[in-house]
Amino acid sequence: MAQFSSTDVYLQARSNLIRDEHAYSCYDNSTINPLEAEAGRIVETLKKWEERNHHGVQADGTGNEAGHKFIYNMPSISTSSLFAIALQAPKGALLHCHFEAILPPEGIIRDARGQENLFIKSDVSLTSPGNFTHALPQFAVHPIDEEVEVKETSNLFSKSYVPGNWMRYSTFRTRFPGGEVAAELWLAAKMVLGADHAYDPKQTVDGIWVEFGRNVTIRRSLMGSYTAYREHVRRILWQFARDGISYAEIRVALNYGYSISSDDGRRQLGQDEIVRIFADTLNEEQPKIMAEGLSFFGVRIIYACKRKNSREAMKWCMENCITLKQKFPQLICGFDMQGQEDSGHPLSYWASEILSMRAKCTSLGLELPFIFHAGETLDHGGDADSNLYDAILFGTKRIGHGFSITKHPLLMQMCKERGIAIETCPISNEILGLCATVKSHHLPILMANGVPCSISSDDPGCWGANALSHDFYQILMGSNNMSLLGWRILARWSIDHSCMEVEAREKIVKDFGDRWEQFCQWIVNEYGTRKEDFGSS
Repeated sequence: MAQFSSTDVYLQARSNLIRDEHAYSCYDNSTINPLEAEAGRIVETLKKWEERNHHGVQADGTGNEAGHKFIYNMPSISTSSLFAIALQAPKGALLHCHFEAILPPEGIIRDARGQENLFIKSDVSLTSPGNFTHALPQFAVHPIDEEVEVKETSNLFSKSYVPGNWMRYSTFRTRFPGGEVAAELWLAAKMVLGADHAYDPKQTVDGIWVEFGRNVTIRRSLMGSYTAYREHVRRILWQFARDGISYAEIRVALNYGYSISSDDGRRQLGQDEIVRIFADTLNEEQPKIMAEGLSFFGVRIIYACKRKNSREAMKWCMENCITLKQKFPQLICGFDMQGQEDSGHPLSYWASEILSMRAKCTSLGLELPFIFHAGETLDHGGDADSNLYDAILFGTKRIGHGFSITKHPLLMQMCKERGIAIETCPISNEILGLCATVKSHHLPILMANGVPCSISSDDPGCWGANALSHDFYQILMGSNNMSLLGWRILARWSIDHSCMEVEAREKIVKDFGDRWEQFCQWIVNEYGTRKEDFGSS
């Protein structure tokens, strides 16, 4: 045991140890200017006040502490001053999100009202409370002049209904018990995971993934036509810009055989036409977004296919990704496999295909990095956990989630040395069962070890979060060490580790720096004179 000659000597040794560990982390206080320092002190004061007063468990056991389970905390978050600050924060780049699940369902439900040739089917008839609860509805458009015979076997509300038969959606809405508003509320609830799904004591990781998969299946079918798909893209762009996101890389599901329909239902649009929707909508909307005074520099697509694919389907996806990269070199920016890691093929299963794809990209001179999901699991030492080894060996640019990487000190060090950023998704990891709350999330551990990472939202529309502000807020309130400086570091890392070209990245870095300065000034102006109001409980 160390010997200290006095308390003063011990306290100095303690101070030195804390300083040395702090230097090992990502934090560098020398980069803080006086304005950011003042804004940071205001945020810290607000944080301590809200922990005691805005959140907190009451004497009778009611209430929720700061950083507690997100869905339970949403009412108190919505009235939080710190959440108001999070809404205003420049977020940098959003590097991990999935196209179908970014937005709440209201937009695609609203679009569906005007589609006279939209049809609905179900796996069960809607004739009992249990069936209403557990039914899996799906949608498709059929040719508008197609004759539809109205019969009981196609009536979802009849005991004679044959599962899988199609009913015109407009008819479904009018016949729904309670009317059209009730029909839309029922449908919206099918596309959002509630507290009863996420926090049931008997819920498992596999169980919540089943619920989540059903959620996404409905969403995907509702946006399965040209206009519905295009409008979803448009809403995403505006939501990103309004939430302070400068740029995003969206994982778009382009699996083997996937297509969407023309609005008249007479033609299937291929994946090159789907990507064209992104290109055209971005070209149309970005000037409008910038004209409103919002700083937004666009989106790019990470081609994502199912990790459960057959070998032939995976080979097709890889070839198709390369073809789309050649057609849309500025839009396609990476390749990934998505779906639950615990139940899908590990990356090692695809070693031959991955190496062949890399060799072909090299021969064609294509800059098409792998950006693999890896370590989104609790199964330390299992196949999903081992994806971390393979992702690094295959040269992944970033790692999606990387939740289990903190159990691998060597891999963390390799990511730090090689500049492999971890796309962390705090709220998603809680909802999908990897951590009880963000207080046990791995992001603070990564930052303490200086491992580059970013905050991402994954599938925020599936649990009622907005594009990124809720994740910024939750990680601030869930970690004593997270601060305004931490927000800035994470936002800058997200830009630095994006797939943008150097010139574009430098432009966004300059814009982000200017907006961050304005943001800090806004905090000081808005809350500086009120600091004494939050000085005590």
